[in-house]
Amino acid sequence: MRVGFSGVLAVVFMAWFITGDLHAQSAGDVRELRTTPETRSVAGADYTLRTVPFSGSTVTLIDVQTGVGDWTRPDAAHLPALPAPSSPTGKDTVQWFYGGVAGWMAAPTGWRVQRAAIGADGNARYTFVAPEGAGGGWIAYSVIPACEECSLREAEALLPGAGEALATRHDAMAIQLGQTNPVMSWQSRPDDCTALFRYRTGGLAVHAAVLSSVSIDAFVAGKGDLALADVYAALPANRSALADFVVNGFRASFAACRSPGGWKD
Repeated sequence: MRVGFSGVLAVVFMAWFITGDLHAQSAGDVRELRTTPETRSVAGADYTLRTVPFSGSTVTLIDVQTGVGDWTRPDAAHLPALPAPSSPTGKDTVQWFYGGVAGWMAAPTGWRVQRAAIGADGNARYTFVAPEGAGGGWIAYSVIPACEECSLREAEALLPGAGEALATRHDAMAIQLGQTNPVMSWQSRPDDCTALFRYRTGGLAVHAAVLSSVSIDAFVAGKGDLALADVYAALPANRSALADFVVNGFRASFAACRSPGGWKD
């Protein structure tokens, strides 16, 4: 389902920094959480879509031109099982997408791809937005399978030990756990590799999950490879069940704290 990559970490980190994907510090020691996404990919040049029948329904495969110039094309004959039922309960329905590195991703029916990107080191970003644009709702999926500094910055202020590890290993200022803007309205950490939280931005309620393959402490101690996956589902507050469905479906694909070899096929 997922592929581990290696590469030149400094080049990858700089590319991500320039495109504004590392939501870490602004002024002071505060982690900036995600707001309305603006980065876009070009259909036909950066990615293409294919619809195929699967498990009695129709799913969409996302072919992506990667940071090294080739294309990642999911094989329709070798897709893993869906991580959740085809639709949540209630009136909402979802469309399932499958992309390289990230695997299965759910988005409300009728939404469109705004971004699909896989970097030179395998870091993947996918963004889906409502038909009227991101102001009506957006969902962002990310998977970082290998880049240490990218993973620590993505987890900073969200997972225990990430800020401290970033400061000591990469000469950066540490943002401590829970220091975020906007301030979270709810948060839970069922284990050292999982951060679940909610906040509001742009008139939407965001439900989010940040997952790591092993705890930051285990990684620092050399007891496992660090990989990170996260999902942010920004929807109107009255669609919270759908947001939870999206988050829980993604969590089912990434075994937090139980993948010492990182995210692999």
